[in-house]
Amino acid sequence: MKKRVIILGGGVGGLSAGWMLARTGNYEVTIIESAPVTGGACGTFEYRKFLLDYGPHKSYSILPGILDELKNLMGDEFLKHEKRNSIFMFNSFLKYPIRMTDLALKMGAKNLVQCGLSATAILNRGAKTGDGKESYEEYIVDRFGRKLYRLVFEPLADKIWGDPSTLSADIASARIPGKSFMDVAMRAIGLKKDSELTDAKYFYYPRRGFGRILKRMEEEIIKFGGTILTSTKPAKIHHKESLITQLQVENNSNLDTLPCDLLISSIPLDVLVALLGSAKEPCWKDALHIVKKLQYRSAVLVYVFLRQEMVTDHHWIFFPERDVIFSRIFEQKQMSKEMCPKDKTVICCDFTDYENGNLWNHSDRELVDKCVSDLERTGIIRKSWVEGSFIKRFPRFYPRYDLSYKRTLTTLYSLLKRVENLLLTGRIGLYNYNNSDHCVDMGRFIADNLECGKKPDQIWTELEQRVAEYKIVD
Repeated sequence: MKKRVIILGGGVGGLSAGWMLARTGNYEVTIIESAPVTGGACGTFEYRKFLLDYGPHKSYSILPGILDELKNLMGDEFLKHEKRNSIFMFNSFLKYPIRMTDLALKMGAKNLVQCGLSATAILNRGAKTGDGKESYEEYIVDRFGRKLYRLVFEPLADKIWGDPSTLSADIASARIPGKSFMDVAMRAIGLKKDSELTDAKYFYYPRRGFGRILKRMEEEIIKFGGTILTSTKPAKIHHKESLITQLQVENNSNLDTLPCDLLISSIPLDVLVALLGSAKEPCWKDALHIVKKLQYRSAVLVYVFLRQEMVTDHHWIFFPERDVIFSRIFEQKQMSKEMCPKDKTVICCDFTDYENGNLWNHSDRELVDKCVSDLERTGIIRKSWVEGSFIKRFPRFYPRYDLSYKRTLTTLYSLLKRVENLLLTGRIGLYNYNNSDHCVDMGRFIADNLECGKKPDQIWTELEQRVAEYKIVD
């Protein structure tokens, strides 16, 4: 008899796990998604004859076998791109990842001398190895010097994550390929070559939008007998002692109860804890209190539609300087020309804030006006080209690693692990900052280990160790 697996959330984390499990033929997979469609933040939607992604996405992975899985899934739908990224600094567009020679030419003599003196001080004393408790600021300063930190690393981190002095160094170690000033300098002058671990030269992208990957996963789940329930909200998890037995769901005010042998959650942890919790059980009261300590950054995407065929020659561009509202932009047409009308294009401006923060509370009109103004000031567009706009807001888009997040997660996980047939996956479900390829890897890891007969608690522990080693490669 097939084991009945319920997966909460139809984003890339939930669908990847469902796809990997369904294709074994040993599981009766049911995906529960509260939105009308699957895909989550990796979906693609249609707007004014445009197909649009929720921000820039790419298919690339250094994890063994994951890119092959995606290539096999997508077949001839994949386009292969030679990556073109840049970063706007000192009123110039520099190649990204940053080349020190390029940076040196643009930053000016004074900044160059100060960066050199700062780096020399590091080389004389040696970079610290870190004790696992350092902040993002300490990590960067100890490896690259304070001047380079102030010029490059601090402003971009502050725009994306908030005050870097209150941010864990784990974000830096996952995001930044160079481990020291010397490492970056040697690659910049050619004494050390970039590798797939530091720079993705090529990446893949579906012709009709990144969301096609999620649709293909959905098609595979259904092909192997799985069920996908959209516009369906989990209402309550029934558990007897340490085992989940049923999930109650709501659809159009109708309640239904689904039997469950294994629950995999990719939804926010506070929502999961609330579904599990009961006022009569002290451990869930503790969990509800602890989960509130986890921090998130919310995302705002401003789409600016233009009467132009194309306006950039980059796949995405970073903007660290604080006087520019967005931290990144991308032109959808650069990913696939099939997604936009021939004579028009669209720029997506991407930035983050705390929910109910200053930018978050701005009106849509104010945000659009500021984005258009900054796009024009940085030389990307002319205001006269603009013919419309659209805004999408994503609450709690990124897990934010504060200085105590590991301790918070360890305590929370210990309470959740009391449930023997529960697993977590995905960026939000596992509270792990990662890319879509990592979510596919999590799904495959869970499926492979269940097939090997491992119990959920052992898989969970090993998965924690695995995701701690994930690296973000731009």
